[in-house]
Amino acid sequence: MNWFLSLRRGEIAVRRVIWDVINAMPFNLATKQQLAPYIQRENAQAQDVALRSARAVLTGQINGNQNANAAFMVPAPHDFFVVDSLLDPQIAGHLTIAVLVGLILIFGNSIIENSGLQGKDRPGMNQKSGFDMTIEIDAPLPQVMSASELTVPQMVTPLPSAAPPYLFYHRIQPNDTLGGIAAEYNMSPRVLFWANGLQNGRVFIVGSTVRIPRLPGVSHTVAEKDTIASIAEQYGVKMEAITLFRPNRIHQNEDLYVGKEIFIPYAVPEYPQAIINKYGGVDGVATMEAIETVTVLQDETNVRKGPGRAFDKIGTARLGQRLIPIARYGSWVKLELNPGEIGWIKGALLGMSDGLVGGLPTATNVPWPPPRWTWPTTGKITSPFGWRSVPMYMFHNGVDFANVAGTPIYAARYGRVFEAGWCSGFGYCVRIDHGGGVVSIYGHMLKKPVVHVGNIVDMGDLIGLMGSTYDAAGGGFSTGVHLHLTFKINGKYVDPLKYLP
Repeated sequence: MNWFLSLRRGEIAVRRVIWDVINAMPFNLATKQQLAPYIQRENAQAQDVALRSARAVLTGQINGNQNANAAFMVPAPHDFFVVDSLLDPQIAGHLTIAVLVGLILIFGNSIIENSGLQGKDRPGMNQKSGFDMTIEIDAPLPQVMSASELTVPQMVTPLPSAAPPYLFYHRIQPNDTLGGIAAEYNMSPRVLFWANGLQNGRVFIVGSTVRIPRLPGVSHTVAEKDTIASIAEQYGVKMEAITLFRPNRIHQNEDLYVGKEIFIPYAVPEYPQAIINKYGGVDGVATMEAIETVTVLQDETNVRKGPGRAFDKIGTARLGQRLIPIARYGSWVKLELNPGEIGWIKGALLGMSDGLVGGLPTATNVPWPPPRWTWPTTGKITSPFGWRSVPMYMFHNGVDFANVAGTPIYAARYGRVFEAGWCSGFGYCVRIDHGGGVVSIYGHMLKKPVVHVGNIVDMGDLIGLMGSTYDAAGGGFSTGVHLHLTFKINGKYVDPLKYLP
């Protein structure tokens, strides 16, 4: 038994050294248990394993010695637990462990290859606990071609349909042209035109940006009743060209909402006829030059057919909308709303630089608006048109409106001021020519009018303040604060109340 004891002492010493080395490593407990499963184990489990192993070995040997005919017989499992006192259980357990470790070192590779475990987790290593759950993944590992690939990931080029439709944004500078920008990015002006939605009235203006597409195509803004099928038919493409282009983020049966912008790749229609007419041909579109614009300052701003409120309303402009100024007339500005569509907006409702205003030409051949009138002030009518006896018996050629001093006075109709200041008989007054032989006179103002000779005034524009001035030398007279309003048609006085609304 001495050799058993020596073996045990040696095995214990080796075991302690191994464990000390493993225990000194900076591993967590789970990792150490995986590296040395037979070293760190509960005593009861180790004793039980050692006892069973010793009994199995010794029982097989005794049976072989007692029965020569059964020397080559494999002992039955229930015989493994017959003898428990021939060897010290700890010695037997350690001996068995040493034998098993030796067999594994000698025959381990062949056992793994024959068992089909090669390339998979080893037995005992796939025990899953609540702290260490492992999931098998069958995805192939990437092939490393060089040492540099161990630190630098391989860059994969995305699919064409996955990238955004626009690569760059070019800020428009003064004197830029559509053709010049297109040549800079080596593309057709027609591609640049459609990719930026210039067919929808988008303005080619200084300071804005032009989107540079990475492939030919057209930008389409969804309108009411638009569907994927109708848009595809409009541009002569299949619906898949729209739905499979991933930046659009739409599906085959999706309902489109108004205002959504989608990109139809490789659809580049011809220029609209209105654009061709404006620039004198297809080649002329490339000469489209960046221009300064005006900005609408108020939402739902009325756009009229002419320079005045008396003209018919033809639409509205939204807050922040940029429009192309063409000319001015009085306080109104003539604008291009869309290619070929012209309208007028009050200048006070537009944001534009002084230089731009001064550079606009004065519109010519502006028609007179329809004969529409508005009340010139507020107050009480104290003296109507016609013969009167107070303050004396005389013919009164207008209507008097009485109110407090400083009450605003407005132009009753669109027209041109031909007299403003001190007037014979009226004191401070304003005379306006409305065209067609129609003239209006506003007398007895508080002080000098706010308009000047030559000004174009619109119906409702402020022209002065109510007062009580008069020119006695010219035959005028005033008994209190009021406005004297006179209308003349072809030189004949008429009753203003017949024309005011």
